[in-house]
Amino acid sequence: HVFAVTDRAYRLMKQEGHSQSVIISGESGAGKTETSKIVMRYLAFVGKATATAELGTRIMESNPILEAFGNAKTLRNNNSSRFGKFIKINFDRDGAVIGATMSTYLLERSRIVHQDTGERNYHVFYQLCAGANPKERE
Repeated sequence: HVFAVTDRAYRLMKQEGHSQSVIISGESGAGKTETSKIVMRYLAFVGKATATAELGTRIMESNPILEAFGNAKTLRNNNSSRFGKFIKINFDRDGAVIGATMSTYLLERSRIVHQDTGERNYHVFYQLCAGANPKERE
């Protein structure tokens, strides 16, 4: 279970003082994006400290921006991640979240200029069009 794995990694990090990794993988539509959100939310919760309480929130709030630029509708999934992510969450010696970095790897550059029938481009293009006034759409 995702909570058990994440909790074990967190507890081992605190007890042994060594970095831990949680690898989330699976087929398209298997729930990798949602699982990563659960992992980050849980680590932000257990790693709270007064000075860094809003950091966990900021980590979570960055996800919609990444999804807009890297997710697209495919035949199997309306919100399919078309990029890989490496997320590193930093903790202090007491286990409080003190920072995070995220590296992304775009997997489908060709999607920008071509989509298969029934699929769409990255969400950000549709969001920009929806927010534009008629003159800007021209």
